Amino acid sequence: MSSQQSPLIIKDWNGIAESPHKGFGLFRNADLQSFPGAVKVNKKPGTYFHSITTRTFTAEESTDVCTASDVIEANGQNFGGGAVYFTTTGTLPAGLAINTIYFLIQVSSTTFKVATSYKNSVGTAAGTQIDITGAGTGTHTMTQVPIGTINWIIEDPRTNINYMLSSNGRVWFNASAGTRAYLLHNSAIDTGAAAVTNASGQGIAINPFSSATSTYLFVFRNTLVDVIDVFGTTAIEALAWSNAWKTMNTGAGSGNSHHAIVGEDNAIYFCDDKYVGSIIENSGSTFDPASGATFTYENKALDLPAYEIAQCLEEQGGSLLIGGNTFNEIYPWDRISNSFDLPIPVPEYGIKRMKNIGGLVFILAGTCGNIYTTQGSYVKFFAKIPNYLTNNAGSVVSNPATWGGIASVNGDLLFGVSTTTSGNSGVWRLKQDGTLTIDNVPSSGSANVIGLWGKSEFYLMGYSGGADNFNSAVSSTLLYNNFETVIHSALFKVATKLGKATFSRMEVVLAKPATSGNVRISYRADLSSSFTTISSFDADSSTTIFSNEGVGLTDIDNIQIQVEMNDGNSGSVDMELLEIRLFP
Repeated sequence: MSSQQSPLIIKDWNGIAESPHKGFGLFRNADLQSFPGAVKVNKKPGTYFHSITTRTFTAEESTDVCTASDVIEANGQNFGGGAVYFTTTGTLPAGLAINTIYFLIQVSSTTFKVATSYKNSVGTAAGTQIDITGAGTGTHTMTQVPIGTINWIIEDPRTNINYMLSSNGRVWFNASAGTRAYLLHNSAIDTGAAAVTNASGQGIAINPFSSATSTYLFVFRNTLVDVIDVFGTTAIEALAWSNAWKTMNTGAGSGNSHHAIVGEDNAIYFCDDKYVGSIIENSGSTFDPASGATFTYENKALDLPAYEIAQCLEEQGGSLLIGGNTFNEIYPWDRISNSFDLPIPVPEYGIKRMKNIGGLVFILAGTCGNIYTTQGSYVKFFAKIPNYLTNNAGSVVSNPATWGGIASVNGDLLFGVSTTTSGNSGVWRLKQDGTLTIDNVPSSGSANVIGLWGKSEFYLMGYSGGADNFNSAVSSTLLYNNFETVIHSALFKVATKLGKATFSRMEVVLAKPATSGNVRISYRADLSSSFTTISSFDADSSTTIFSNEGVGLTDIDNIQIQVEMNDGNSGSVDMELLEIRLFP
């Protein structure tokens, strides 16, 4: 090879490009925020929910202790407070009923007692178990209450407790920061085995209005609104639901969105078929769901055009923006007038989610991964998820990208998306300078994130079967391991008129010596082949430049480098990768 060949240096880690022909091809589970110019392993989420294995069990009436056939929850996790129901081939132990929701009191990894409520299953009340007076007959089975897909996540601003609404109509909550999610049981409509009556988890909102002693959680089912006072933990455990408090326009069994928000005017607004509804505390009154004189409920506060479906809401200035799911329109409304202002057209049908960040509203619309913005008068294209990351199969599909949830952390846009390309579904991050990365994938594996809530630099991500957060109470590793942080370079053309390229030596350059972590480097000659490993390097607390003197890459026309990083299970990786260097 001619001495004219130059080294290949990969640096300036700056997000996913339009294609590997123009820049980096992939950033997944990588941290570009902590040290700009370098790349690190990102935070790894852990499941927020119990994962109680279906087990057969026997009961001892003298002690009220039930013994499962094997470990109830893996990894020695405390399953206390977990919601389950029981079935049997004969008769359940006396004191228990078929298909009724109960809460577990952990005795050991394989034994438990049973409580009638979350309150009676945890903390100082954990001894308030059901009195079992007979062992029953036949084979008894314990099954975890189905979680469904977590569609919405909100926070009580007074207590910082999060509430999560699932596709089967159940509400889950975290008792305090960092703990697991528990069932907020609505016993009148939830028997355990099946979904909640007439529910698909389409909307949730929380608002104390002007009360100093109540905080009301509103749950929007298919056609009904339920409400519960969740002020303090006592109310959460009391489970005093007012079911079917109000009726909406959407028909029973419909999957229409009931996205709900609390506006700057302290009113609740919600999507309801072709209408926008509102719940407003009357002037001079303190909201009380049992007293119609204290509030105005209107399920037709705004009427959209015929055949339109209100999908999502966001505020912009003094206006409420309504995203339509049928047509390509956003409808601004001043919340007072009988009709909306001049619609804002979007160049794709179906406005799925919107998020206001510093006065600029980001819009997820259509099925091709295009993201738009508006300041309230017109829509402008902002960014696109590259086609090669949503659909690399080579065939034309109509919906390569399916939008999930939307949130913001520290001025960055977070959004969930499902792609047809394996491995790329999860939470994506888009900075306002256009930097785009796949920030995280669910702990259960690549999947769309439907429920998404962010605060500061942390967020909760809800998906089919559960939700994740980044607290040590639910994540055993804290940072990605098993080489789950993946980066693809551009596809470099390295051949010249004088011949193909040869690389004999490689260097991996860190910003400083790292005490833990690993990096593995692979290559391929085109965008469809599998990667072949070149070298792996382990942090040793002293080295900043790792070298392989015998790379042996010859006759190279094109080359793409894959970088995989790993935290080494330490939970405190400080490896900051600066450069990858390949020399002739």
